[in-house]
Amino acid sequence: MTQMNSQTLIPAEQRAVENHRCSLSAEAGREISFEEALSDWNEHHALRWRQERQAACLAAQRQEIERHKWIESEKAGHDLGKEAVMDWIRMNAAAWRTWYEREGGDLSKPGESGA
Repeated sequence: MTQMNSQTLIPAEQRAVENHRCSLSAEAGREISFEEALSDWNEHHALRWRQERQAACLAAQRQEIERHKWIESEKAGHDLGKEAVMDWIRMNAAAWRTWYEREGGDLSKPGESGA
């Protein structure tokens, strides 16, 4: 797997590495550089963090789709099924994914797979 550098990280990964850097610094009793933390994070934590984040992303997206399906079905007075799902994908998927990559689904909180 390719090692990520600080320029190729998405914002959530940058936050996870920064939290990891703080944890490493506290453990070592000295300031750890972002690059040192990134190297350790890539080696020991990145794969699991990304897998957990992807699972969380899919679950959150599924929840948004189900919510949209329920609202639109209520408006229509019957279950719209796949039609409402495809409607959400056409109208919202790209913007939702952009938002999620920038702000949502942050697994870099203490106690989760960033440290």
